[in-house]
Amino acid sequence: MKTIVIANNKGGVGKTTVASQIAFYLGRAGYSVIAVDLDGQRNLTSAMGGTRVVGNALQMLEGGEAPSFFVDPGEVVLIEGDRDVPVSSDDTVLQGTVAALDGLEGADFCIVDTPPTFSALVYGALLTADFMLSPIELKRFSLDGVEGVLKAFVQVQEINEGIQFLGLLPSRFDAVKKNERETLLAVAESYSNLLVPHAIRNRVGYEAAEAEGIPVFEVPTASGKEAAAEFGAFFDWFIEAIEKEE
Repeated sequence: MKTIVIANNKGGVGKTTVASQIAFYLGRAGYSVIAVDLDGQRNLTSAMGGTRVVGNALQMLEGGEAPSFFVDPGEVVLIEGDRDVPVSSDDTVLQGTVAALDGLEGADFCIVDTPPTFSALVYGALLTADFMLSPIELKRFSLDGVEGVLKAFVQVQEINEGIQFLGLLPSRFDAVKKNERETLLAVAESYSNLLVPHAIRNRVGYEAAEAEGIPVFEVPTASGKEAAAEFGAFFDWFIEAIEKEE
């Protein structure tokens, strides 16, 4: 099973949109998928409202043990979030997270959505991960956190030597705004080897998908179709990048 952790220490950068839609697109491609909501805000749980729930994040972390379940090919299942999931630097939290996520099995992919902090919970998730993907928003104060993202990855890689950084994914991108276009060019120049060659725009279609708890490719509006085509292009890149590292 390949585990991909979606992480950034800034909030509001579209982590949940990316995590939920990757899970849905993997399911449509025929893969079995476990989606894990480690954020106490439970946004992933809401964004995947129609998905079969197979466990609870708090119970899993406190027990340091993964729930037992089966996932059919093409099925996406959810370990739901819990508002009491701890965000701390406690070693017990880190150890419980590592033990619980390491124990997950029975699917082709595990997609983990995380809170906007590099706490013991997030470090624990990254220590079990095969890949890390970091959505970024193209606003100055959001970009201030990019160095923090890269520092966290380097720290994790010292222990989890097999983890790969998929890249910085421009998210909630507003192409109409000149400052965001200019920022994208600046990021491309500064982090040319780390920038994902796709951008997830700020589209109503994604909002509609999350509100209804469905994949964006099921949103029937024009914005939904545009978002589905856009995310589909990113997803093709994503699968190719994953397979290249095998």
